[in-house]
Formats: sequence, structure tokens, C-alpha cells
Amino acid sequence: MSADPHLPGATHSAGPTTGRLSRVAGYFLAVAVHLLAPAFLVTGVYLISRLSIGGILFGLIALDLAWLTRPRTATFPASAVRLTRSDAPHLYALVDRIGAELGAPRTDLIAISGEVDASFSAYGRRRTHLLEIGYPLWLILAPQERVALLAHELAHSRNGDARHGLVVGSALYSLYVLRVTTSFVWRPGDGLPALVTDCVLAVVGLPVRALLLLLELLLHRSSQHAEYRADELQAQVAGTAAVVSLLDVLTTRTPAVGDFLTSDAVAVGTGDLWTAMRSHVDSVPDAELARHRESARAEKTRIDTTHPPTYLRIQRVLALPHMEPAVSFAGMEQIDDELDKAAGRVARNLREDVQSALYSRRH
Repeated sequence: MSADPHLPGATHSAGPTTGRLSRVAGYFLAVAVHLLAPAFLVTGVYLISRLSIGGILFGLIALDLAWLTRPRTATFPASAVRLTRSDAPHLYALVDRIGAELGAPRTDLIAISGEVDASFSAYGRRRTHLLEIGYPLWLILAPQERVALLAHELAHSRNGDARHGLVVGSALYSLYVLRVTTSFVWRPGDGLPALVTDCVLAVVGLPVRALLLLLELLLHRSSQHAEYRADELQAQVAGTAAVVSLLDVLTTRTPAVGDFLTSDAVAVGTGDLWTAMRSHVDSVPDAELARHRESARAEKTRIDTTHPPTYLRIQRVLALPHMEPAVSFAGMEQIDDELDKAAGRVARNLREDVQSALYSRRH
């Protein structure tokens, strides 16, 4: 029986070479994306300098494209709440311990958001290292699962993931922003000028989407490898049991969190949002959790995302030598107290977002 290339321990003779070639091609494409802005700028200036009607018209369009395609660095998440070291000393102490164990860069800032996720990234011109913790996810995790979550995100800063690098990461971010900018969002009642503008933007956005798709495909293999490597590193820090348990939560319980946070109950509810969310998640029957696990097994053939199927990630971690936690943290109550004020602000932001979306649907 031939080995499944997705399973732990499987090998593929062309895999490493193909992965390296794709990674190099991804870097070249990212550089090409960054060269678009100066190319459009030079073209625009040249066309305008010809002082013809057509030249000025197309020159202005080229200058507009130069502005749209300018290199961008990620910005601080708009709806996230900053936590300084004085705001959350115990949380920073835990993150610093995990970072030291991993050999990861020092975390400059921690933010709490309403995402059912977590991430480690660099934003701004100074490349400030930001750890963003999605409070809805944090809330449903056990203490050691939280350690595993933090370790996984910090591991991405040192596992060779091109997406977290300056060249590729900023190119991806620029393309993501362009995709949003050129999206067709016209609705009946917006008027004819808005319709024409959105149609033009949608046409301009076609090559943007093609570039983004191509770059994602080129980075696919290296991104999946980086994800497996981050799982391995987090197991060394948080222990095998915590990593497997965390991945199971991501499979079974986060769908209920997402369903709750997008429901009308969030918009019209008057009680504590987080208590209601915990009650909703805790009420999910065991049969539903088992169904999610079975669905995860069917994900083995999925190849169109940056993350490998969670079921295969669990298999891979279990195939490693069993590891005990290098970092454990029993004082989560102190961290919860530090997050309490920020959690209230995140809850208000979530309610406002859902209320706004509900109003838009009704009008």
C-alpha cells in the first residue's frame, strides 16, 4: 500500500524540492507585487507628461493604480483592545516564559479581540510584534490549552513560515486590502454612479484576485509544513495532551462559538455576553461534538487552505514522542482578572457589529 503523503511519517520524493521551488517562486511573485506601484507611478507620470487628453486620462488612472498597489504593512486590528504590560503583568509573564522556551522574538504588545482565533504578527513600520488573542476562543479553553494556544502562535515567529516574513507577508496584506477595496458592494438604492464605480473596481480587482490566488497556491505547501512545525514546537512547550485537547476543541466547540456570535441573540441580548456564550457552548450535546469529529476526519482530502486538516494535525502530534509540559501555569485566575475589563469592551464591540449587520440586512 502506498503511503498517504498527508499522514505523519509519510514521504514523497519530490516533496522537499517542490516545496522549495514553490517557496522561491512565491518570493519572486511577492517582489513583483511590490514592484507594481513604482511601475504604475512611472507610467502615469510619463503619460501625463505627454500633455494629450488620452495621455492625461490614462496617466491619472495609472497614478490611481499606483496608489492602490502601494506596499502596505499590516495595521493594528481596528476592533481589538490593547493590553500593555502594566495592564496585564501576569499574562505578559506567561507569554515571555513561553517565548523564552521557544526562542521566539519578544512580544511587544498583546491585544484582545472578538475573533474565534489567535495570531502572532508584526504591524506598522516598526514591525511591532503583536500577539492577538481572540477572547471567545480563550474563554472556552482549559488553562493548559491556553498555554498551548499561545505557544502555537509564538512558534509561527520562528518556524520559517513565509507568510510571517516582511516581503511575502506585506505582499499578501496588500493584496488582501486590494481585494476588499475592489469588491462589488453595490446595493439597490445606491444609485447609478455607485454602480458604475463598483463595476469598474470589480474589473480592476480581477487581476488582484488572480495574483492572490497564485501566491496562495505557491505558499500552500510551505504554509502547511509551517503549521505542522508550529504544532511540534507547541507540544514541546505545553505538552502533547494539551495540544491534542486544544485541536479537539478547535474541531468540536468553536463552531458553536461562531454560530452564537453571529446570531441575533448577540444583538438583542441584555445579559452578560460571555456567560451566555459559555452556556451556549456547554449546551452542545455530545452527539453533536462527535459529529464534528467525524466531519473532521473527512477533511483529509482538503488541500485549499493554509492549515492542514485538524484531524491530520492531531495524528501528527500523537505520532511524536510523548512530551510533558515545559511551561504550565496554574494562576489563570489572575490573568482572567486582568482580561476582564478588556473583555467588556470586546463584548460591546461585538454587539455593535452584529447590530450594524442586522440593521443592514433589514434595510
